[in-house]
Amino acid sequence: MTGPATPTTAAGADDLASAGPLPAPRPPAAAGPAAHPDAGPAGEVLHGELVEPAPPAVPGTASTRLDLDRWLATHQPRDDAALHRLRDLAADVAGYAQSSRAAQTVRKYDTGWSAFTDWCAQFEFPAGPPTAVEVVALYLAQLARDGLAVSTMDGRLAAIRDRHLDAGLLPPTDDPRLRRIRDGVRRVHGRPVEGVSAIGLPLLAAMLATLPADDPGPAAPLPARRAYLAALRDRCLLTVGYLAALRREELAGLPVDHLELAPEGLRLLVARSKTDPTGTGRRVDLPWAPPEVAWLCPVRATLAWLDAAGRRDHLHRPGRPRTGEIPLLSGITLGGQVRTTALTDRHVARTVKAVATAAGQPAEVVDQLAGHSLRAGFATAAEAAGVPRSVISRVLGHATGTTTDRYIRHTFDGAAQQAVYALAADLV
Repeated sequence: MTGPATPTTAAGADDLASAGPLPAPRPPAAAGPAAHPDAGPAGEVLHGELVEPAPPAVPGTASTRLDLDRWLATHQPRDDAALHRLRDLAADVAGYAQSSRAAQTVRKYDTGWSAFTDWCAQFEFPAGPPTAVEVVALYLAQLARDGLAVSTMDGRLAAIRDRHLDAGLLPPTDDPRLRRIRDGVRRVHGRPVEGVSAIGLPLLAAMLATLPADDPGPAAPLPARRAYLAALRDRCLLTVGYLAALRREELAGLPVDHLELAPEGLRLLVARSKTDPTGTGRRVDLPWAPPEVAWLCPVRATLAWLDAAGRRDHLHRPGRPRTGEIPLLSGITLGGQVRTTALTDRHVARTVKAVATAAGQPAEVVDQLAGHSLRAGFATAAEAAGVPRSVISRVLGHATGTTTDRYIRHTFDGAAQQAVYALAADLV
């Protein structure tokens, strides 16, 4: 274990201020226009065929497939009040369509589509939609030459697919000929996905040791008081993030009233997550740690932070509605006050890196750490402790153990080499 360094905090800007693999091919429509430019010998349209009548989408826009304004223009009731109600309902439909995908996914698709259109412009190819499958095939070859990861290529293709579906068109990415090329790219350019490094228990202990735990008192200078508050918050962030194995956006957005104190410890409600966009929710129980490992206890760390921040009264109680208004983790102002807004998910990663640096870790190690290092660290430690894989998956919020496998890192095992070192020492 690396020895503790000078007490410090991870105060950052918040204090001072995936597409996956390609989907299965969609069966072609029963019939297509005979003169379609992409029709095969038998007149079959492999891509670009209209799924349903819809106006062509404008490249670079994010229109929904249903154009209710256009439809209502020819289906207007005589009563003006009824028409206004229908227009309100159309606005609701547009909002629901927009909410069908996470904002981060929308941004990723927009970025991917922009990169594709920029590439098409270099060769004066029409980007579409519809987009010729030959253009997408050439673009895929370009991505492979550029050395992009296979997952990144999948994301770019997913953006093209999404833009075609948004326009009511069958996407070229579903063409079986392109999928065959995609399989070849994976075979030639596929490489192991390593992910960020997991934080082991020795490193976590060294990191927590850098955060001052002693209250300097109300008469302490403002910088000392502010450092103490930030240290309490970061202790809460690290221990809850580790033992609850939360994603960084789940941790940063966790409200106080989604925590409930019980005799056994804390129960966390993760109301919504990346794999639970509809809000089914999952609960994670955090028991009190034994006294001998009190430094690792997320319950003690959370209560200490909530007491100092004046937020303990907002813990959930039976019968009280959860409003989600008070965040668990917030920044600290220059005046030593706790902000009312939540930390950003990026602050989680910054905290991990800053505290690891304070713990004396070299830059080569710190560069491999991120917010997910806490989540991967718990999964790896639980596996080493003999926890069943199904239980680890439940804590992480995974439907299957296949995804969980990617979070369990190879632990450093030098037992055989240490035995050889011991044998060599006897020769000296």
